[in-house]
Amino acid sequence: RGLVKKTELTAYDSPRQAGLIAINFRDEDDELIGAITCNADDHVLLISRKGQAIRFQASDDELRPMGRATSGVTGMRFRDGDELLSMAIVARGVSEDDQFVFTVTDGGFAKRTAVSEYRVQGRGGLGIKAMRLNEDRGRLVGGLVVGENDEVMAIKTSGQIVRSSVAGVPAKGRDTMGVKFVGLNPEDAVAVIALYPESKDETEV
Repeated sequence: RGLVKKTELTAYDSPRQAGLIAINFRDEDDELIGAITCNADDHVLLISRKGQAIRFQASDDELRPMGRATSGVTGMRFRDGDELLSMAIVARGVSEDDQFVFTVTDGGFAKRTAVSEYRVQGRGGLGIKAMRLNEDRGRLVGGLVVGENDEVMAIKTSGQIVRSSVAGVPAKGRDTMGVKFVGLNPEDAVAVIALYPESKDETEV
């Protein structure tokens, strides 16, 4: 539902094997879409299923710390039929020209756009266009903040996994359609994407 919250990491210091409450939902049909560590200097990027995005500061003024058993505040609002798809962090110690917003549709199309094209706004708005979508290219299934040398894994509904380089997708503006990123059979689709973690074992041969 677009709610966000920030809680001090020390609030999770507990030996409970059953875990701790991290967030309370206001609606029974709401669900968690992501959790990540951040600093007050970082920026939060939220992307909706219909291709809208909003970027705002994670500072205490914009996003004050709350306890674990709270529901949070409005990070993003939506037009009818839309909902939150993904959350990512824009690190402030890295040049924005070296960070990209990478979006992928279930039809296997991808697009990357420099983070600098996403202006900082106050939280709680409708955001700006992150990707132009149409029925032929499918619906949005993921949005990540990546670097030029990163790789992305795309998991298909058939169970296959494809690992591809971000550099193979040309950088374009926000309000554009993507290029083919994942090859698919007619009855297959991309289900989810994830950033491929760097593997030390693979580099040390």
